[in-house]
Amino acid sequence: MASPDSRDAVCASRRLAGRVALVTGAAGGIGAAAARRFVSEGARVVVTDMRDGQGAAVAAELGERAQYIHLDVRDQAAWGNTVRAARERFGSPPTILVHNAGVMIRGTAENADEAAMRSAFEVNVLGPALGTSACVPGMRAAGGGVIIFVSSIASMTGGRGFLPYASSKAANATYARCAAQELGPFGIRVNSLHPGGVETPMNSGPDFAGLDHGAWFGRMAVPRIGRADEIADALLYLASDESSYVTGTSLIVDGGQVLGPAAAWASPVNAVHQVVPLSGQPRQESSYRKDADRDHD
Repeated sequence: MASPDSRDAVCASRRLAGRVALVTGAAGGIGAAAARRFVSEGARVVVTDMRDGQGAAVAAELGERAQYIHLDVRDQAAWGNTVRAARERFGSPPTILVHNAGVMIRGTAENADEAAMRSAFEVNVLGPALGTSACVPGMRAAGGGVIIFVSSIASMTGGRGFLPYASSKAANATYARCAAQELGPFGIRVNSLHPGGVETPMNSGPDFAGLDHGAWFGRMAVPRIGRADEIADALLYLASDESSYVTGTSLIVDGGQVLGPAAAWASPVNAVHQVVPLSGQPRQESSYRKDADRDHD
C-alpha cells in the first residue's frame, strides 16, 4: 500500500490537468469518490445525478472546479443540455466520461419481470449509450477522449437472483469493446471497469441486510470489502495518459473475489459450508479437496 508521502507525490503530478470530466451517479459512492479524485488531479468535473441535494453537496465540497447538474441518463435531450452546460461553465466539452450511474435490480430467469428488465437496461445500458453519443462529437473536436463504463464482476460471474442487473452490466463490457473499435481512430479510448463488492450505499442496502460482510469478504484473497476510493484510483488510471495504450479492455478491481474463496481447498473432505451468492441468501454446498493437494493445506 502506498505511503501518505508517495500518495501526495502522485497527487502532485496533476495527471488530469486541463481536462473536463463528466461523472454520472456522482452524488455518492464510487461516483463521488471519482469526482474527488479527478479534481485532486487537476480536472474540472461535472457532477451529475438525480439526487439533487447530495449531488450539489459534492460539487460544493469540490469548489469552483466542480458543477452539479441534474441528469436522468435515460433522457437524450438532457444529455445534450448537460454537455452544453459543461462547455459553457468550463470553456470546453467533457473529454473524460465515466458512466457510473446504475441500478441494482432483482430478477430471475424463471420469473421474468418486464418492468425490472426495462428499468435495468434503460439505466445501465441505454443511458450510457445516449451519453456516449452526446459526448463523442466534443471529444473528436478536441482530438481525443476517454470513456469508462463502470460495470461489475457480476457481468462475469453471474448474479444469482439479480439477473437484470448482471445481464445489463455484461452489456456494458460488450458495448465498450464495440465502441473502442469504432472510436479508436479518433483518439478516443473506451474501457469497462468491473468492481467487486465495495462499501457503498447500494451494497449496504436492504438487498444485503442479511450478508455478514466480514465473514463473506474475509474468505477472499484480499480479505475485506473494497473501498470507493480504491475504485476511483482505478478510474483515474483509465482516465489518465498512463493507460494511453489501453482500450477495449475489462479491468477487474475486486480483491480477487472473482476467483472465489481463497480457503476453498482447505475445507475438510465432504464438509458442508454456506455459500452466499450475490443475492445475499445463503445456500448449502458440499466442498472437497483432492488427495494430491493435502500436502499444501
